[in-house]
Amino acid sequence: MADTLTEVESQLSQFRNETSRQAWLATHIRERCLENNKSSPPTAPRLLRDDSDSGAHPKILEIEAFLVAQRFHLLPEPERSALALFYLDLFSAEEIAELLKMDIEALSDTLGAARDLLRKSLREMRNSSPQPS
Repeated sequence: MADTLTEVESQLSQFRNETSRQAWLATHIRERCLENNKSSPPTAPRLLRDDSDSGAHPKILEIEAFLVAQRFHLLPEPERSALALFYLDLFSAEEIAELLKMDIEALSDTLGAARDLLRKSLREMRNSSPQPS
């Protein structure tokens, strides 16, 4: 992440006021992430804690988060980016559509498709895992 931000900072002089600074920054970070994701799938998180009193074991949460991240990584583009930008909750739907160079109806269809693909992938994962006896 630090390398990505350093690279984007070095390109800051290229920013023009045609779009918001936040949208410009998100576009450059997204492009770098897409480039990095081509060669390296997500790795298991180093630390994932559950600070609630739910009684869930942290190791289980770590494994589940890792598996969700793997399935998310396998989503095709632009579905993966649309879903990530939407759930980051930093941009309006119109801004996300602009970032992804699509109209608002296409974004709506893309988000629906992304959710369906992720849901299906997670369901398949759950159905193929050994069930406790």
